Parts: sequence; C-alpha cells; structure tokens
Amino acid sequence: MKENEEKLKQQLTEELSRLEKWENPPIPDLAFFEQLVAEEKKRIHQQLIRELFYFALTAAVILCCVAVMLIRLPVFFLLLQVPVLVAAVLFLFYPRKKEGEVE
Repeated sequence: MKENEEKLKQQLTEELSRLEKWENPPIPDLAFFEQLVAEEKKRIHQQLIRELFYFALTAAVILCCVAVMLIRLPVFFLLLQVPVLVAAVLFLFYPRKKEGEVE
C-alpha cells in the first residue's frame, strides 16, 4: 500500500510539473495594474467634478427662478406651491412595489 501511494505521489508530481511547463500563463506587471487603477480613479474623479458642476448649475437656475417668481409673482408662486406639496406628499406615502414583487 505504501509503495502504491509513493508511486502515485511521484506520478502526480511529474504530471503537475509537466502541466506547469506546458501551461505557464504570463503574469502581468504590477505597474500595469497600478496605472490602470490610477487612470480609473482619475476618470471617476473627473466624472464626479462634472456631475457636481451640473448639479450646482441646476440648483442655481432653480433657485433663481424661484426667487424671481417669488418677487415678481407672489400669487403665482403660492398657487404653484400647493400642487408641488400635494405631489410630494403623494410620492412619499404612495406604496411602491419592490423589484420582483407580485400584486
């Protein structure tokens, strides 16, 4: 029994070493991955800056419109606030279906 185990172990070792010689995948350089990560971080940062700019621009336009409407047309501003408030309440308290949920 011990002899068979030794023979099997030796045969497995030989086959594995032969397999390693036959299939030796190239290992990419660490610098390649570091450069890839740095480029991705830079792209994500630029995208974040662009989105924050668009957000700030949109917020400024909305606030300016609201301020102008409040100063020039206060009655219209108040009439507009009622449907907005109702829509917000309905949105918050209206039951929503979760993904995959069946009625």
